[in-house]
Amino acid sequence: MFHYVSYCIYILLCVCAGSIIASSFVAFITLLGVFPALAEKFKLIRDYYYIEVFILLGAVIGNLIQLYELPLPLGTIGLLVTTLFGGIFVGCLAGALAEVLNVFPIISRRFKIRNYIPYIIVAVGFGKLFGTLVQFFVFEMTK
Repeated sequence: MFHYVSYCIYILLCVCAGSIIASSFVAFITLLGVFPALAEKFKLIRDYYYIEVFILLGAVIGNLIQLYELPLPLGTIGLLVTTLFGGIFVGCLAGALAEVLNVFPIISRRFKIRNYIPYIIVAVGFGKLFGTLVQFFVFEMTK
């Protein structure tokens, strides 16, 4: 009997800890203002509630897929599309964090590169794309 009680307590603690970590991650992303800025840019402010719901659903479904190691038979094209969207997400998150911390204005003034910022952003994007493709084709395909 004690054996089952200890398992139930362990399960409860793990679910609580996972919920705390996931909710703090979503709160961190929300506080950065990535999604309100994107919703405003694409004129989707009135649909912001649905954006939040889909963000939470994506986080929950992604965690379940990773936790239970569910196979997703998407093929190479599906994996490339998923990787592309993951890269877009990470890029938006990094850009929002840099914007919140005012990194771009400080760096542009300090290094006198204000006129070259669009080229730098595109170069960073292509660097991320190249790094993702190298990781996918070199490291993942050899497994």
